[in-house]
Amino acid sequence: MRKLRDGKSALFYVYAYRGGPQIHSCEGERPTITPEILDAAADARRHRTATASDNLDRIITAYLASPEYKGLGDRTKADYRIELKKIGPRFGKVPYPVWNDQRMRADVMSWRSEMADKPRTADKAVVMLATLLGWAVTEGLIERNVAAGIPMLYKSNRAAIIWTEADWQAIEPHCSKELWQGLRFAALTGMRLGDLVKVSVEHVGPSAIVFITSKRDRRVVVPIFDELRALLKEIGREAGTILQNSRGKPWTESGFGGVFQKAKNKARGFDISLRIHDLRGTYATWLARRGLTDQEIGRIVAWSEQQVAEIRRRYVDEEHVVASLVERLNARTP
Repeated sequence: MRKLRDGKSALFYVYAYRGGPQIHSCEGERPTITPEILDAAADARRHRTATASDNLDRIITAYLASPEYKGLGDRTKADYRIELKKIGPRFGKVPYPVWNDQRMRADVMSWRSEMADKPRTADKAVVMLATLLGWAVTEGLIERNVAAGIPMLYKSNRAAIIWTEADWQAIEPHCSKELWQGLRFAALTGMRLGDLVKVSVEHVGPSAIVFITSKRDRRVVVPIFDELRALLKEIGREAGTILQNSRGKPWTESGFGGVFQKAKNKARGFDISLRIHDLRGTYATWLARRGLTDQEIGRIVAWSEQQVAEIRRRYVDEEHVVASLVERLNARTP
């Protein structure tokens, strides 16, 4: 902390941790953090006296006020708040020093096992706890993250799930013009639903759609192929969000998802397990069939090359193998 003084050099104070004791001071220049200062800070943390309020509830409150949390996207912040509300009732009163005991990991594993009938719910809760404890370690509030590296229960990989031509044909009669355009836009861009409803005309350039994703603030460049260019022309938007509902208003995630759910429930022959998110895999397959490499596809959809290779192996290479077999078998027909 810096303290300014009239007509005198500034004073600088270094504290062991937020709200902790002063461990160093100097006048004039901002101090350099030396090994000796770091040792003093570590010693002060080891000997700090925990109060009744020094518990996980306090860490949760501090995290929600932190720049790390405030810098997240709106959807991510909402998701985090849901998970934090699950953590508080179970672990909120556990004091700081207890979290430094590795045996707390067994309590976290037990908590996860109680939710084993809902593996995705269990995994999300544990990941949120690990994120929270990791932040607390960085802040010097606790010394270890006992939730880090706990194995996930949910194993499904939807990256390799795609919509087939039969699914498109089954659902089209039950879609409004606005929903149909939105689904096609998703299939030709590979965007997540949270980005689909936010991408605007201003993001569209001569040869690509360039935007920052809402999930990880990642810059994504989506090439505009002929099919996508034709769809953008069909939509004909000159300003604002590209996708809008029947009232001419921007879609919300829940609004678009709800209309899609109603349409797929009516569509006989449509795979009811399919989601809007599965159009990302559909898009990756579409790119692979047009000759893009796994690396190029991964860069566009923000996937690893291994994920792209899996979907290529299932839907592109296998298709070619079958086509080749049919051709060879037909050639041998007497």
